[in-house]
Amino acid sequence: MSILLASGNTKPQYPYDQWYGIQGDFSSNDYKLTRVGNLDLHRACPIQTRLRRFVENPDGSVKYYLHQNDSRKKESGADAVIDSTDGNVMLEIPEYFMKLEIEGTKWLMAFSEYPLPGFQRMIRKTISPWFATIDMENQKAVSGCWLLWDGNEIKRDSNGIVQLAANAANFRGGTGSSDASKDGTYNSQLGMPRTSIAKSTVRGYCVDGTHIGAFSAYNQIAWLQRLEYASLNCQAEYVATLTEDGYHQGGLGTGQAVDSTEWNTWGGYRPFIPCGVTATLGNNTGRVAYTVKGWTGGDKVVYVISYRGLEVPFQYLWLLTDDVLIWHKADKSIAYVCSDPTKFTSHSNNATNVPDGYMSISELPRTSGYILQESLSSKGYSFPEKIGGSSVAGYCDYFYTPVTADTAEDLGWFMALLGGSSNSGTYAGFGCLSSGNRSSPTSANYGFRLCRF
Repeated sequence: MSILLASGNTKPQYPYDQWYGIQGDFSSNDYKLTRVGNLDLHRACPIQTRLRRFVENPDGSVKYYLHQNDSRKKESGADAVIDSTDGNVMLEIPEYFMKLEIEGTKWLMAFSEYPLPGFQRMIRKTISPWFATIDMENQKAVSGCWLLWDGNEIKRDSNGIVQLAANAANFRGGTGSSDASKDGTYNSQLGMPRTSIAKSTVRGYCVDGTHIGAFSAYNQIAWLQRLEYASLNCQAEYVATLTEDGYHQGGLGTGQAVDSTEWNTWGGYRPFIPCGVTATLGNNTGRVAYTVKGWTGGDKVVYVISYRGLEVPFQYLWLLTDDVLIWHKADKSIAYVCSDPTKFTSHSNNATNVPDGYMSISELPRTSGYILQESLSSKGYSFPEKIGGSSVAGYCDYFYTPVTADTAEDLGWFMALLGGSSNSGTYAGFGCLSSGNRSSPTSANYGFRLCRF
């Protein structure tokens, strides 16, 4: 398929016209990519438009799709139940086909709805559209939204405190029951994502085939966004309008960024954006203004991002991943990926073996810094490969590693955290990855998303 890289061509030079892709250059620091393939497909974005929120049955099948422009309604326009009692609210990533081509210093990723020759099948996956929580009554991890609405505005009382469904206390976020004293206050954790919980604990709450192996699904959405915007800088300024040629431009912005000290004062780094704030956007890309009450110095307005139905895709809470483990060895650091949810594990910190089901994918840099290059895989996996970029060069996102002096505490098995948190600033983004935490630690700003594949 090297003919795809024919010099000067942006249209395919062979019979199959049903693909669109992006081309970059390993020797370039420019985050902007070149659109190649069928340019009409770049305008239509047929794969991206098939990302859809839905309510699932217990076995993961679709109970009903939610409305394209309003997730509070069913596709038919009737009212939907999205507080998880009718089933988890999930985001569907459709099946599609992908091809990676590398020729010299240039790389190309091509995408198609059809099984073209040489293209790799990317199976259908689902991921919760926002960070998930725990149903404390039924002891299971769920995805839902407990907000009440006044038209398209979130309903609040006379003091500006968010009003929630009557059953919201069963799904308290933050630290769970330990945060009950905050109910009804400005930093209430009702309706918020659950944090301060270890991967292994969440794993025990996952039922009926759900899991928190989020890297695979998250990484796919990252590349679909890069394809749509022909850019590696997901934090570039948000621009709602298309270019004169009908393409998406800019990025998704930095709407959820906050000052670290102020966030700590407000609630000790606990969640401050309720699940489902972007329900009014449906499956569309956009931003919703949300007022955080009681913030240091006065109420604070943040702009909650949603990309094609994926709410707060980065720069809010660090995303726990159960399908990736990092092994920092004395001479190299390696990322391992598991595609079998029944084999997900946290692994022992100092184990000298690779856990069953995990496959070596990529070596990682041994120093922290902005990512200049990522390794690319025919299966669609990508990991930081080379440091030396900046917030406006290369992949524009940050990689963290604990390896400084090859001391014992820096070596062994670690987990991968994705996306960055609200106080990460320009370090955050789809490519942001932290490999410096063991699998057992918990934190007020570590959250999880339910997944199926």
